[in-house]
Amino acid sequence: MRLELLPVDSLTRIAWALVDAHGTEALGVADRTIHELESEGSPVVADAWRGLRSVLEDVLEGRLGRDAPTIH
Repeated sequence: MRLELLPVDSLTRIAWALVDAHGTEALGVADRTIHELESEGSPVVADAWRGLRSVLEDVLEGRLGRDAPTIH
């Protein structure tokens, strides 16, 4: 999975789906997934999850709503 191939609005929807399912624990889910992927030797996919984790932080901090974001 290459993060740059994923549209920003799709990444936002994925982040919100994780928050809806796991609440603030979504960051922990991302952290565990990153660790597991690195342990399995999948650094590219782990990097994609790092990008998703960054979006999760924005969602949880209220900086990113459910609507497609505007990039400034």
